[in-house]
Amino acid sequence: MFEVEVGGDSMLGNMVFLLFISIEIGMIVVSILKKSNVKRGKSILSIVLFSIFLLLVISPIIDWGLNWMMLGILLGVQALLGLVTLLRHIGNKPLKKSKMILGFLGRVILYALAIFPLLLFPPYEPIKTTGENSVSTKSFTWTDQSRKELFTEEADDNRKVTVQFWYPSKQADKKFPLVVFSHGAFGLRTSNYSTYQELASNGYVVASIDHTFHAFLTEQVDGKRVITNMDFMNDAIKATNGEIQGKELFVMEQAWMKLRTEDMTFVIDKIKKMTGSETENIFQLIDLERIGVMGHSLGGATAAKIGRIDETVDAVIVLDGTMLGEVIGFMNGKELLTDEPYPKPILNFYNESHYEDETKGNPDYPNNAVHKNSNHSYQVIIRNSEHMNFTDLPIVSPILSNLLGTGAVDARECIETTNEVILQFFDRYLKDNPIEFEKERVLKL
Repeated sequence: MFEVEVGGDSMLGNMVFLLFISIEIGMIVVSILKKSNVKRGKSILSIVLFSIFLLLVISPIIDWGLNWMMLGILLGVQALLGLVTLLRHIGNKPLKKSKMILGFLGRVILYALAIFPLLLFPPYEPIKTTGENSVSTKSFTWTDQSRKELFTEEADDNRKVTVQFWYPSKQADKKFPLVVFSHGAFGLRTSNYSTYQELASNGYVVASIDHTFHAFLTEQVDGKRVITNMDFMNDAIKATNGEIQGKELFVMEQAWMKLRTEDMTFVIDKIKKMTGSETENIFQLIDLERIGVMGHSLGGATAAKIGRIDETVDAVIVLDGTMLGEVIGFMNGKELLTDEPYPKPILNFYNESHYEDETKGNPDYPNNAVHKNSNHSYQVIIRNSEHMNFTDLPIVSPILSNLLGTGAVDARECIETTNEVILQFFDRYLKDNPIEFEKERVLKL
């Protein structure tokens, strides 16, 4: 084992919010001192603020998007009302202190609501890819006619699965390995966007699955949006908190695994059929002789199970997940693990507490049992990381990721390093590149 030293996030949303609060505090102080609503002064300030905002949007400082929209609308409305006030020569009026304070609180709430999307999803610099290929993407929603949808009450409702592809652009004359991804519990198919981009830029076709009703939000190609099933979410949270254990937990996890492995099997089989008959460019790029699967958390468990049951899969990566597919029964209050060696090269990533508390020195932990009995099992432990550090969420939404679990590790370097190791592993086993891998690596970022 070896340790490597490697070494934050936009504060723009916080700065904007503090700026507006400071302005409002200044205005209410002036209003109280002058005992009036200082209407003209507020109107001029509103117009100035909106003008500055427009200049920042035009400049490279603000990258205009949905997260800025509510603030832009609020500032625009205030500027318009201010302009009307000035044109109609509406003057200042006496105002009671209580009404000034209520108005101040109301504006603070409006600013908080307008800036909330910006605080939740602050601007960030996308992670640069290292490959030479530009990347295209396309989504499909496929219906599995052999399965009924278990989360709806309609008898004729078949299971629908949405898949998004990332692939090298303008490469019609080449074939690339396929990598199929499964997200975690109430995750998204875009959870590891930077990973897909990195792989596709380096000559892979990546297919990421939305497990409908297990995903936080699935947007189908017809525009229909499906949110996560609340019973599933509640059960997953209870299981994570240790409120569900023993046989009940085993039965529940096996039901999750059944749904997800059937989804991934369906998607892989569908891609195989499309590759053999479809003229669409994406499917003509796929080399079915080189297939990898991967996933995060529960998605990692799904990928590992597929690696065991699908002979066409050549390599597997588990991002901080427990290999639930290795559990074949429950007896005398204990899970029973298969004793059959894992048949494929497999790489497990761990956050530090996951490795130290569950895996290290525990022969009954599924991942550990696989690692000890396989010549092609590898482990990467990233110090100071937590569960969500193996997705893009910490750089897309630091607030959300902190609520769900991120470590002290630099989030950007963590996912960049993870992507680098993923690429190396797939290059070795899907492209036959002679890259050496240690059985176990500890990375300190």
